[in-house]
Amino acid sequence: MIYQVKDILDKLENAIKYKLPFSHIRFGDGGLKFICAMLIGDRKELISISEKEGLPYKYLDIIFDLWGYYARRADFIDTPEVYFNNTFWPRVGMSIKTEKVMREWKFYYDNAEFDNEKYCNPESNYLMIIKEDGRRNLFDVIKNKKICIISIFPELRNLLYPLDVEIAEIMPKYKKQFDKSFKYIIDKIKNQATYYDVWLVAAGELGRIYTGNIKECGGRAIDIGYVAEAWLYKRLNYRMKTFLDCSDFSPLELVLTYKGKKYGEFI
Repeated sequence: MIYQVKDILDKLENAIKYKLPFSHIRFGDGGLKFICAMLIGDRKELISISEKEGLPYKYLDIIFDLWGYYARRADFIDTPEVYFNNTFWPRVGMSIKTEKVMREWKFYYDNAEFDNEKYCNPESNYLMIIKEDGRRNLFDVIKNKKICIISIFPELRNLLYPLDVEIAEIMPKYKKQFDKSFKYIIDKIKNQATYYDVWLVAAGELGRIYTGNIKECGGRAIDIGYVAEAWLYKRLNYRMKTFLDCSDFSPLELVLTYKGKKYGEFI
């Protein structure tokens, strides 16, 4: 079953209210490429991912195992199946190689031992901030709540005012995020997971570990990914622009375009 944004927000709201642990983890095409490379032992691809994402090569096995561990325990993980079953807009700009990996996602998830069928849309981070009549969004759930955002952008604190936001600042991935930020974030989660009502995680490949660890320590976490950039730069990824647009009335929210509304009932 592929759960909709309403289902995610309902469960998050309940978790906040009753102080229950919660995690929402997205792997996307980048995650699938890493999983594929690990499973087939593609050393060249793994070295490329290691350099691009700032992940020490010697720790890739541990990172891979932690992905599986936290995916199994997550409240929701994403599936690319929505791109191929006519319930969501198509994923544009994919190479033939990327599309092949994404179409075979179940094989890779099974072999990575994710063992979790509580699926959601890979773009649920964007879909959560859509502002439409009669549709709740993430801001409706987190208003008046204490929030921590894991991000490279400390300016998000002022941008999201008057929300009660603290930033756990990390280094960009190309500046050795793992070496310079990983221990700091893990220690902060260990000590403060339940201090905040909800964590918003925008931390690349390591973000999936942070999100899972927050739940394991009793907190609640949403993987917002590149939504942080959308908030900061007021622009969307090119693959979204046909279907989503920034709201004229709220700079932090999105609206469905005419073409996007076609899929409204599925998201």
